[in-house]
Amino acid sequence: MRPSTPTLAKPEKIKDGSSAVTIYVDKTELRKGFRLVYWQGRQRIRKYFSDYPSAKSEARRILANFRAGRVEAATADISDLDQLNRAKRVLADIGVSLEKAVTDFAQAHKLLSGRNIPGFVQTHLERIGSIRDASVAQVAEEMIADKTNRGRGDNWIKDLRNFLLGTAAPRLKKPIMAVTLEDLEDTLTKYSGRTRNNKIGLLVQLFNYAKGRYLPENEKTVAHKLDRDAVKPAEIEIWTPEEAKKILHTAHEDELGFFAIGMFAGIRTCEICVMDWSQVKPHPDPDESHIEVKAAGSKMKLGRRIVPILPPLAAFLAKIKPPKSGRIIPNMRMEKRMSEMEIRCKIPWKKNASRHSFGSYRMAEIKNVYQVAEEMGNSPAMVKKHYFQAVTKAEASKFWAIRP
Repeated sequence: MRPSTPTLAKPEKIKDGSSAVTIYVDKTELRKGFRLVYWQGRQRIRKYFSDYPSAKSEARRILANFRAGRVEAATADISDLDQLNRAKRVLADIGVSLEKAVTDFAQAHKLLSGRNIPGFVQTHLERIGSIRDASVAQVAEEMIADKTNRGRGDNWIKDLRNFLLGTAAPRLKKPIMAVTLEDLEDTLTKYSGRTRNNKIGLLVQLFNYAKGRYLPENEKTVAHKLDRDAVKPAEIEIWTPEEAKKILHTAHEDELGFFAIGMFAGIRTCEICVMDWSQVKPHPDPDESHIEVKAAGSKMKLGRRIVPILPPLAAFLAKIKPPKSGRIIPNMRMEKRMSEMEIRCKIPWKKNASRHSFGSYRMAEIKNVYQVAEEMGNSPAMVKKHYFQAVTKAEASKFWAIRP
């Protein structure tokens, strides 16, 4: 038998398991209608309705939520539920869940310190124009492909790939627009001195490339705000004539050309590594005897240069009897060969010492900054800074007297 409408004398009690909701009739000077009463733990909850059907419907909803364990839903106010339904209808057209919308709004409200969010977004959109979203990894890949197509140096491209894609991108898993100064500092934590400065240079290249594409065109990027370390100019290290002689006399047959060309022609290690024996052209006439460093193989792509084959190098080439063509180096891992040479000779290895030795001893011999700069593929200012008065004339004489 269906329960009748409650009266002043007999409230209606609706039960579902251990939960119960009671509907009372209110008929006083202050309030007329129906009062819904239930207990939530030790708290007595009251809700008021002007008509009986609304009170009855709410009682059933509360009991159903209690039965399903949804206590918060059961105790929610009708007005809250109406707002909830309206919010869900607004989000339905854009496919965003209510939870995500609320979470994003709360985060934005916190970040903006309570400022008007639509107004801020509108201003921001006007500032950034038509730029697109892209992750750090996507921008780095695009830039590296662009620089490669434009013929930039292989070593520089390798540095970009190793740092930007191997180190930075895995740490910066967010759109490049969202990267902060703190993010970049965290990425650079393990670097210091010249190495840190070099890595900052690569980041600046990346953010410069992103301008107008993924970042505002005319704004200073976070990469440009990074502080570089103060670095004292490093003193160059050279081989003494005795050390140079020991290295050359200890070198294996397949690596002798590499060490001899480095010491007596001053050609960079990275340049020798891509050179072919066809570029080494000894000749009975000393004025015709030379090494050709091709533009494509030069470090800075500064163009082709001709390096004379001086008497000590000519003597070692006569001993080597190089083929007409083929790679000069035995393999691309010459760093390993240098480490092995250090052990065999029992001489602490000095970085770029072969090239620095050539520059220092050549300057002491001919005292012509411009000629040495031309032979080494450097600027006269750099040659004067590093090699002018680095060794004595007597030391230079001993160096250039080295023979097999």
